[in-house]
Amino acid sequence: MNRQSIKRLTKYVLLGYFIYIFLTAVVMFTSPFQTKTLATDIAPPWIDETEERVVFVEDRVEALKVRLDLMNHAEEKLDISYYSLQGGDSVDLFLAQLIKTADRGVQVRFVVDGIAHNMRFDNRQIINTFTKHPNIELVFYEPLDLVRPWTWHNRLHDKVMIADESIALIGGRNIGDKYFAPEGYDGASNDYDLLLFNADGDATPIVDEMQIYFDYLWEHDYSVIKTDRQLSEFGERGADSMNDRLMGTHQDYLEMHPALFSSSIDWVERSHEIERGFYVHNSVDRFRKEPSVWRQMLSLVANAETEVVMQSPYIIPSHKMRKELAEQEFNFERGMMLTNGMASTPNVLAHSGYRNYRNKLADSSFDLYEYQDSDQSLHMKALVIDRQIAAVGSFNLDARSMNLNTESMVVLDSPSLAAEIMTTIDQKYMPDSIKVNGAEDGAHSIEDPPLLKRILVIIMQPLVRVIDFLL
Repeated sequence: MNRQSIKRLTKYVLLGYFIYIFLTAVVMFTSPFQTKTLATDIAPPWIDETEERVVFVEDRVEALKVRLDLMNHAEEKLDISYYSLQGGDSVDLFLAQLIKTADRGVQVRFVVDGIAHNMRFDNRQIINTFTKHPNIELVFYEPLDLVRPWTWHNRLHDKVMIADESIALIGGRNIGDKYFAPEGYDGASNDYDLLLFNADGDATPIVDEMQIYFDYLWEHDYSVIKTDRQLSEFGERGADSMNDRLMGTHQDYLEMHPALFSSSIDWVERSHEIERGFYVHNSVDRFRKEPSVWRQMLSLVANAETEVVMQSPYIIPSHKMRKELAEQEFNFERGMMLTNGMASTPNVLAHSGYRNYRNKLADSSFDLYEYQDSDQSLHMKALVIDRQIAAVGSFNLDARSMNLNTESMVVLDSPSLAAEIMTTIDQKYMPDSIKVNGAEDGAHSIEDPPLLKRILVIIMQPLVRVIDFLL
């Protein structure tokens, strides 16, 4: 076979593969099929009898500290689930603290999304470092599979830490500098966490539900362990080198930011009582998942009496979401949605999808507000009902969170928690937000976005409309 024949064959093979991808990773997801509900996917009813308490963590530096504190508190077991390690020294600090926790004899289980994990290239040695440690197990949820493109959409999006099956942290943050940045950091990402525990050491039924779900994820066929092999000599050297790097960063933080490692924050004093609550998550399936989180959130909104406040970094309502919303009769007096404006959003693709529905959302039962600070963005996923019930977790208001990702939320009946969240929204985020009126004059902003970003959004809006069920 000559060179020209090989080139022609290669072209046809690549073309066939791209067609295969289009059919199995795009077209297949336009069909109306729905997976069966798993027994583990049934959302629990309100758990009334619990002495658990909750801490609301919004400050970015405190969000890093609470994670370090949780690892320090663990005595026997630490379970961690994250979508992505997104870069910066805080990632090294987080991993170093995890290793130090394991050095104390704590059994660490770490599950991370199999595509978005960011343990590649120079960071690949993290896997070897964990492999070498006898007390750390690392799992990739649904690793990249070039033969089965339909698996590419089955992403793990939960962000959870559980210590000793009794203390849990849930929220929307990934691990990276922008999520834990001090004031003045350009490109900071604002988010919420909830820390759940029982100060008396008694039963923790909501945390128990989170633990059951984590165990199910950990043992699932989609979860592939990466730390069960024998390291080569090269792998041993790479593991040692990475460990040295991580510990060097840890030492730098100890010297420059000692408050992160002190006991200066009394989490019990900061905590709120919980009258009742529950934990809800999507099913664990390929293709379309049972949208358990979406339906629970929709049920809460439908039963609201006075006020509904939603926060989401992206709002891209799919056809199915719009249909289910239209079927509901809302009785609340005031509804508000807060999301990123063009000036603040770091995700131009998602924002382009949102712009296709922006005016319709502004003309709905909800007042639509856009955050406009060009130096930082919103990443929180939260719902507050009647200033009494609060839900926080990983669920975005888009089709991907509804049907494609693993997602989870904690829902709590706690008026004081709801009040703290609303105070944060009103005092910190609303002053830099504008109300969208549903007309073109709603395009103005407190801070004008860069010209290139505006051009990209205009170009991408019609393109993403045809794939918004995957956004």
